[in-house]
This record gives sequence, C-alpha cells and structure tokens, in this order.
Amino acid sequence: MSPIDAQRLQEVYRREYRSLLQYIREAAPYASGPDRLLRDAVLRIAKEDSTALESFGAVLESLRVSLPYLGSFPVAFTDLNFVTIRHLIPKLIAEQKRDIAKLEAEVPLAHAAIQQLIEVHTRHLKELEAL
Repeated sequence: MSPIDAQRLQEVYRREYRSLLQYIREAAPYASGPDRLLRDAVLRIAKEDSTALESFGAVLESLRVSLPYLGSFPVAFTDLNFVTIRHLIPKLIAEQKRDIAKLEAEVPLAHAAIQQLIEVHTRHLKELEAL
C-alpha cells in the first residue's frame, strides 16, 4: 500500500470517528416523553456505528496502517449541545448521506472495509429516515 493510500485511509478513519453521529453519542440531546425512544434509537445507531469503526480500525492495523490521532470534533457541532433530538434527526440524515457519498469515493482503497462502512451507514440512514 502506498503512503498516499495509507494517509487517505487514516483520513477516512478520523473523519468517521469525528462525525456528527459520534458527536451526538457524546453530547446530551434533549428528549422528553415519547422523544426518549427517538433518542435511545439514535444512540443505539451511534453505538453500532462506533462498533463498525472499531472493525475498520482493525482492518487498518492488519494492513499496517497506524491509527491516526483523532483530534477534536468540528467546532460547528458545539451549537448542537442540549438541543432536542427531533432537531438533530434531519441533520443526522443529511450528514449520513454526505458520509456515504464520501465513502463511495474511497472504495478502491480498501474495498471490503470501506464497503462495510457504506453498508452500515446505509442501514443507519434508513433507520434515521424511519424515525
């Protein structure tokens, strides 16, 4: 694997770990009454996404690509602390669509590993749209 390809895979890993979905997992989306079920569903989706990212990280390590420093989440996400879960769902849907498009552009790098992330994101997108 070329150093450029390794760097691109590291960027995919970092970008995915610093996604809005992962930010929401660490933030405190507000939910009351029936919206608690929505929040629980979103947090479950975020946990599943994190598990898929751990698998992707294992693939990188098997390819002898070191895991990158993740850094902080984008500053723009800080405006989304303590907002209602209903406010976040459309934003999560839009980001999932962008993430899928970005991943599809990276498929040739590590076809199976990236394809797995695409499948997880596509499944989560459908679940978010159903909420």
